[in-house]
Amino acid sequence: MAISNITTSRSYLTQQLGELNDKLTEKTTQLARGKVGTTFGEVGDRRLLDIQLTQKVSMIETYEHTITVANLHLETANMALDRLEDLRQDAKSALDTNDFVMQSDGQTQTQSRAELLLTETLNILNSEVAGYYVFGGTDAVNDPVATMDTILDGAGGLDGLRSYMSEFASANLGAGNNGRTDTSALVTNYAGIVPTDSTFTISEDGAHDFGFDIAAVTSTLSNVTVTGPLAADPDSVDIQFTGQPELGETISLELTLPPDHAESIMVEFTAATTNEADGTFAIGADLEETAQNLRDLLEAEIENQAQTTLRAVSDEWAAEEFFSTYNGEEPQRIDGPPYDTATALMAGGATTVEWYTGRNTTTTDPRDDKSAVVDSNLTVDYGVRANETPLRELVQSLAAFVAADFSGGTQVDEEYYNALSTNLRTTLHPPGVDQSGIVDIATDIAITHRTVSLTGDRHVQMKNTYEGTIAEIEGIDQDLIAAEILQLKTNIEVSYQASSIVFNLTLSDYL
Repeated sequence: MAISNITTSRSYLTQQLGELNDKLTEKTTQLARGKVGTTFGEVGDRRLLDIQLTQKVSMIETYEHTITVANLHLETANMALDRLEDLRQDAKSALDTNDFVMQSDGQTQTQSRAELLLTETLNILNSEVAGYYVFGGTDAVNDPVATMDTILDGAGGLDGLRSYMSEFASANLGAGNNGRTDTSALVTNYAGIVPTDSTFTISEDGAHDFGFDIAAVTSTLSNVTVTGPLAADPDSVDIQFTGQPELGETISLELTLPPDHAESIMVEFTAATTNEADGTFAIGADLEETAQNLRDLLEAEIENQAQTTLRAVSDEWAAEEFFSTYNGEEPQRIDGPPYDTATALMAGGATTVEWYTGRNTTTTDPRDDKSAVVDSNLTVDYGVRANETPLRELVQSLAAFVAADFSGGTQVDEEYYNALSTNLRTTLHPPGVDQSGIVDIATDIAITHRTVSLTGDRHVQMKNTYEGTIAEIEGIDQDLIAAEILQLKTNIEVSYQASSIVFNLTLSDYL
């Protein structure tokens, strides 16, 4: 039987004390850290689950950072769109057809209010959050929308909206301010000194989309022959008197409006003893005098309609062309000078100030301009462009109204004001439309915001669950560890006492 010598016993005891000290250090570290170890290898057979859950928590934290940024953008967009919708409704009120009151600066009171609304609208469309312009898609590095002065008057040698409106007005009204039409002088034939027939012609000045288009003439006048208009442009109509009409009989002229000539106005006159009442022409001493009375009134009314209704439509058309830049569309302007005889539009991108400079590439959905990955299988889109139709129409309507010139303060100016304000109110709120386009955009953003917020809440719940499981795997039972530490301390103390006896033992003591 082998008997260990004293040296071996001492080495064994020293080894045991070292192991006990290492174990005590390990348990003390676990108690201090609250974990079983510092590596995945120390957590036992659940290490794979621990690694997977730790990775999931790390990924969730990445999503949470994205959600924080996205929520900031979305909340800003929500508030901005809510205010823009308020401004749209305020603009409808500002464009009051019954409030033609001139100020000393040549503007109406309503134009001054519209100017304030336009300034605020442009400021909102330049909203910026941590380097991201809410209404500039993703490409904007500066304000995506120009200032009001730049939009109205141009800058850097490039033309603004007022230049467009002036050119379109010239092209639509023509040199005679009569809608590019002409009313000829009366041509009369006589039998001696008695007129036998008397004729005048109303004609267009050419085949183009500007000014009035003569659509139809309807007459119940006795002894009056109407010839035309023909189907092809330029249209003209001859009105020939061969005798006197009867009192109460009427004649009406239908004129269609640019740019597409789908809408029309009706000019109508009734035969009467005098022309004192609106819409009447006097039956004269003979057919020539009667024909002259009708001719003069038709000419005057066409000119009045040109300077009011047609000019308002012209301003709308000019603003539409100036602001239509969505998906990279190039604004179109009058091909001139001269403008009062122009027959076509031309590309105006090189000579027109850019009112919108944000992202403007071709897209079917501007929401795609800005995306955020908020979960492993969920990407949300929330881009908005200031030149989207609903937002553009708000800027366009306010800008056109502010740029319009009613400074003459005449009856014609007031009628022009009424026509333009009515048309722009219709742009801001088309008939039969219950919900504005701005609300539609706001709804898109609100839905996205809710989706992101709910996803964030779900991440918080899942993260808490994962972290709870990780804590269970990596964590310790503090009471158990404390008891083990006390037991180790006791064992070490006993071991030290035993070691002391062995280390001090001599041969004489043994004997």
